[in-house]
Amino acid sequence: MSRQTVRASLGAFILLIMAASAIYGGGFFGIRDRLAPPATKTQAGAFTPVDQNAPAGSAQSVRKSQPYWRPVKRFEGEGPRTTAAFELDPSALQWRVKWRCERGDLTIQPQRPSGEDEGHEVAETDACPHRGEGLSVQTGTFQLGVQTEGRWVAQVEEQVDVPLIEAPAPEMTGPNARMVNSGKFYDIDEQGEGMVKLYRASDGSISLRLDRFYATPNVDLEIRFSELERPTSTEQVAEAPFEDIVFLKATTGSMNYRIPAGALDRIRSVVIWCDITSNAYAAASLGG
Repeated sequence: MSRQTVRASLGAFILLIMAASAIYGGGFFGIRDRLAPPATKTQAGAFTPVDQNAPAGSAQSVRKSQPYWRPVKRFEGEGPRTTAAFELDPSALQWRVKWRCERGDLTIQPQRPSGEDEGHEVAETDACPHRGEGLSVQTGTFQLGVQTEGRWVAQVEEQVDVPLIEAPAPEMTGPNARMVNSGKFYDIDEQGEGMVKLYRASDGSISLRLDRFYATPNVDLEIRFSELERPTSTEQVAEAPFEDIVFLKATTGSMNYRIPAGALDRIRSVVIWCDITSNAYAAASLGG
C-alpha cells in the first residue's frame, strides 16, 4: 500500500470519528438519549473538592457523591395531556421517567415549553396495562406530552452526584427527643469522614443521622451495626456479630434513617460495608 493511500485512509478515518462525535454530542436522531450513561456510572472527578469550609448541614461538601436518583415531579391523569413544566438540575447526569398505564397505547414525549419535541419518546407501548422507564440526558425545562386512553402515572427523577443534604428529621428535634449515642468515622479499607448520631424519640423509636458524612463512592454501600467496639479490619467486622441495617442513600452529605426496633441491642460501632466486594470501608465507635 502506497504512502499516499495510507494518508488518505487515515484522513477518512479521522473524519468519520469527528462526524460520529458531532452526531452524538448534538443529540441528533435521539442517539445521545438512547445511549445514556448507566445509572451507576461515577463521573471522572468525583473526588474534586466543592467547598472545603462548608458549615455542617450546608448544601456543599468536600466531595461529590456516588450518583443517586432523586425525585423531581410526579404527574398522573387520564387520557391525553401535556403536563406542567418541570426543571432539571443543570448538573444532572441524566434523568428518567418511571411510568405505568392502564389501557390502550401509551407514548410519552419530552417537550420544551415552546411545544417543540425534544429527543425520543421516554415511554412507548401498545400493551397497557404496563409499566417501565425511559432515560434522557437532555437538561433544562421540560413538559411531558402524554398520549393514551386510560389512566397513567409518570414519575420524573434526575440522577445527580451532589451531596444529599437532609434537615434533621422531626423525631430528632422534638421536645422529648434526645441523642443517645454518637461517633466519628475513621478509615478501614477505604475512606470515611463525618459523624453518626443516634436519636430516641418520645415514642421510643430510634433514628440515625449521618452528619457531614463522606465515604469512598461505590454502589450499594450499607450501614451495618457491629458488636465490636472499634473494628480495624474487614476480617474483624465479618467474623463478629453484626446486623445489616439499610443501604446508603448517598455517599456524601447529611441524611436520616429510621432504625428497626431492637437494632440497638449490643451495638458498639457503626460500619460502612460493601457487600459486593465484602469490604469494611469505614467505621465509627459509639460513645467515643
